[in-house]
Amino acid sequence: MEKNILDTINEVGKYCQSEGLTLSIAESVTSGYLQYLFSQGQHTTSYFQGGITLYNNYQKFKQFGISPFLTSPNNGVSQLVTEFLAKGANLHFNTNVGIGITGFAYKDLDYNISEPHCYISIALEDKIIHTTKLESSSDSMHQNQVYFAIQCVISLYNNLKTLKLSVR
Repeated sequence: MEKNILDTINEVGKYCQSEGLTLSIAESVTSGYLQYLFSQGQHTTSYFQGGITLYNNYQKFKQFGISPFLTSPNNGVSQLVTEFLAKGANLHFNTNVGIGITGFAYKDLDYNISEPHCYISIALEDKIIHTTKLESSSDSMHQNQVYFAIQCVISLYNNLKTLKLSVR
């Protein structure tokens, strides 16, 4: 693992600890890699409550109640679904900060996906504080999953800093 991303995870951890925040993750496109990344940080158990990988639409419905009407047309990949994942992570794990991420890590002609992309949402309690779409031109599913996960950690760090609560 790159030292820079581990440093960023540790800074997120310090911030969460100093502000009394807890973190959870609901991920799809990254297949549990975000959970793995956070497990590598220092003192992770003091703020990271856990995560869930919802890799298909049935699990998005069963675990978080996301309607098939929202997930069927796009295989569960949309800004709205990602926002539900972020809020659902907070509800499911009783946390303050929830991350939701879903996307396509490869070109998928069945859904007319010519470029891999993902949506990332961050919820503070039940309010979405950040949503973004990332794209990748790589043909490697693995590289895209790693890229999306790392960018998600960076987005979380940057958005926590903007809360005007100091990152120490």
